[in-house]
Amino acid sequence: MKYLWPLTTVTKVFWYSKHEFTHILIGLVYAWFLRELWGQFSPRQIFWSVFGSLLPDFDHLIYFFFYGRTDPYSIQVKKFLREGNISSLIYFVSTGHKNNTNLWSHNIYIVLLLMLGALVSFQFDWKVGIILFGSMIFHFVFDVVEDLIILGTVNPNWRRWGRGSSHRKHQDTDPE
Repeated sequence: MKYLWPLTTVTKVFWYSKHEFTHILIGLVYAWFLRELWGQFSPRQIFWSVFGSLLPDFDHLIYFFFYGRTDPYSIQVKKFLREGNISSLIYFVSTGHKNNTNLWSHNIYIVLLLMLGALVSFQFDWKVGIILFGSMIFHFVFDVVEDLIILGTVNPNWRRWGRGSSHRKHQDTDPE
């Protein structure tokens, strides 16, 4: 059975990467919707739509390596990366990413700014802006729906601007 190890690892990576695959699928569906709406098709539409649907999750990487680098969650992510333990990393992130509530961009204010950007893009008939901002909005809509399904409520990060006033690394600190 030892010879099946690479196959089971690849299978686990794909299974626990379903969150990102869903974002790609959302981008593809949005590109198809725009093709139907505009009556034209361009591979650039697909590129910008998929790129926009994945772009908000780059905030996780920025968090891990910059503004949240001392957070225990980020430290564990970087440990898995250093060890080359990709399957454990993907499992850890896929099962714990809803607890990462200190992300700067995952809040309603960013969604409102994206909506404003989409409206301005529509007003000036800037199709790349409509594609990019729209696919990012759908990314966040999916994340909120996923919160409701997984957590049973909307994640607290959606209700505040920026990273909030408290960070997880300080939550266990005794004030005395």
